[in-house]
Amino acid sequence: MVIVGLSRNRDTLESVKTAVGLAGGLGIKEGSTVLIRPNANTADPAPGSTNPEVLRGAIREVKRCNPGKIIVAEKSMSPLNTEEVLNRLGLWQVAEAEGVDEILTFDHMIREHVEPGKAYSWPWGFDVPEFLKSIDYTIALPVIKTHWTATFTMGLKSQISITADRDRRQLPHGQGMDVLFGNMIAESNLVYKPDFYISDATKCFVTDGPNIGTLREPGIILASPDVIANDTTGLALLKTLGTVPKIQMNSVWAQPQIKRAVELGLGVRSKEEVTVKGSGVEEINEIIANLA
Repeated sequence: MVIVGLSRNRDTLESVKTAVGLAGGLGIKEGSTVLIRPNANTADPAPGSTNPEVLRGAIREVKRCNPGKIIVAEKSMSPLNTEEVLNRLGLWQVAEAEGVDEILTFDHMIREHVEPGKAYSWPWGFDVPEFLKSIDYTIALPVIKTHWTATFTMGLKSQISITADRDRRQLPHGQGMDVLFGNMIAESNLVYKPDFYISDATKCFVTDGPNIGTLREPGIILASPDVIANDTTGLALLKTLGTVPKIQMNSVWAQPQIKRAVELGLGVRSKEEVTVKGSGVEEINEIIANLA
């Protein structure tokens, strides 16, 4: 059984702390090298990217575990300069102010080529930063929102940030390509998959996305060590807000990203394996019902 923690508090830092606690805590071993990956694909502010206060909260939760080193790193879409994007969003400044050990970008890192055996939708594999070998524990900070061609972008899709520009050009952007896109997203999680997800639903796009769309402000933080539990709960939350037909009219388990992730054994396999705990989330029963 996997727990997803949901918290709504006027203080985003308190929401992060509470959601992580409800989910059972981070469980980071003392002295570990910890990587935190915010969403900074473009310089569009939240929900186009991670709310800087969510990053601040994540850093503070990691510090409670007495890590040996904290690194914040991300890669923006090509041809953007990730350092510039992080600065424009205020994420770089938050990381500096919170005293992390390093702030990096994946833009020009040495990469290794990987061809996971079950990544059938990536016939030529993809390239990932070699430095990921040195990481003991990774936390992703995805945003809960819709995506114009992948249908949604959450924990599973956040993994695309470790791939290279030429790999991203393989992604089938275009209407009607959501099945192949979903399979590729799930399969990218076969290497260096994050250990924990602190998902930002302080603001969400419920149509279009990932950088523009119809805005809702649920003011919620989700936390879970399981990417499928995270994403299905995020989809269930979007349903309570009123979202695009592909999400609203279908089971969360029918989404291509989720179906392929379940096939690959990336996390939970059904609603029965997910427990949702909430604090300050009045609509929690509706969210749980939408997990069907």
